[in-house]
Amino acid sequence: MGAATRQQHKARIRPTMKTIVMVGSVLLAATILLSVALGSVSISLKAIFLAIGSVFGLDASGLDPAQRVVILMIRLPRIAAAIFTGCGLAVSGTVMQGIFRNPLAEPGILGVSAGASLGALVAISLGAAAFFVLPVFAFVGALLAVLVILSISLVGGRTKTATLIMSGLAVSAFFSAVTSLTLSLSNQYQVTAYIFWTMGGLANRRWEHVAAILAPVILTLAIILIKSRDLDILLLGDEEARSLGVAPVLTRFGMVILASICTASVVSMTGPIGFVGLIIPHIMRLLVGPAHRTLTVASLFGGAVFLLLCDLVTRLVAWPAGIEISVGIVTALIGAPYFLFLLIRSARRGGELS
Repeated sequence: MGAATRQQHKARIRPTMKTIVMVGSVLLAATILLSVALGSVSISLKAIFLAIGSVFGLDASGLDPAQRVVILMIRLPRIAAAIFTGCGLAVSGTVMQGIFRNPLAEPGILGVSAGASLGALVAISLGAAAFFVLPVFAFVGALLAVLVILSISLVGGRTKTATLIMSGLAVSAFFSAVTSLTLSLSNQYQVTAYIFWTMGGLANRRWEHVAAILAPVILTLAIILIKSRDLDILLLGDEEARSLGVAPVLTRFGMVILASICTASVVSMTGPIGFVGLIIPHIMRLLVGPAHRTLTVASLFGGAVFLLLCDLVTRLVAWPAGIEISVGIVTALIGAPYFLFLLIRSARRGGELS
């Protein structure tokens, strides 16, 4: 079978959007039930459905009030935060990989994590690490880094991919240097608080945290999904894109802004959680193909399921050990080897990534 025939065969067996949504919904629902049921306190499926039904006024007689609190006020908010965070990071990674035409691109490439980290440290240093104050500082820091990078890249009136990447590296290095300088002037408590935040975690997330990221994440994801086909057109080249009615510079700028706002929103609440936006779009691309509409939806479900499972691992490990492990540690333990695998495979193929 020739190469062209194999490509045609692969194209014929790509899953449809309906299949992706159905499979993704089933996997997500199963993962949610698993995440609610397992932990330091095991909860039956009956108790889960009774607790959820009680929210809508259904009879919940026979349900232990303590279990109701665990389900509705502890586990479900954490699960919701994990879902929106996983969706946001994975879809943002899909956009970044499409814009930069590089399967190793990820949401932090434009300095979002570096900016958020500096903002969080400033809040901690000022003694303002309260419930919503620290996330606001982190969000402002993340957007500041992105705006500086985009302003630099727009010098001359055109946004070039290479300029964006180089600007991102330079600004991230600068923000990291300022962060290191601030840490050297901070006391031990501030350093410890900052280090714990940078591990990236979902512990103690409440419905207020979910509400804070709900609007920006849903809005940016919706617009990205609607405009996802423009990313496919950009791959044809700027001239071809213009002939098809897509403005290359404006589209790249807009998609980068949307992905950055989405990433900044979730990172401001959870701290940096690495590799979700790198490995999930890459895996989904292998499963569903490169078309960005289906790839975006697949990454949305994949990111949510992946982060939920990683968080479940942290809770199952933390329970018998009596410690709290940040989910960012688990994603790094999984993502870093996968990243190295991609690099090794790329080297064996003569530098071609897929």
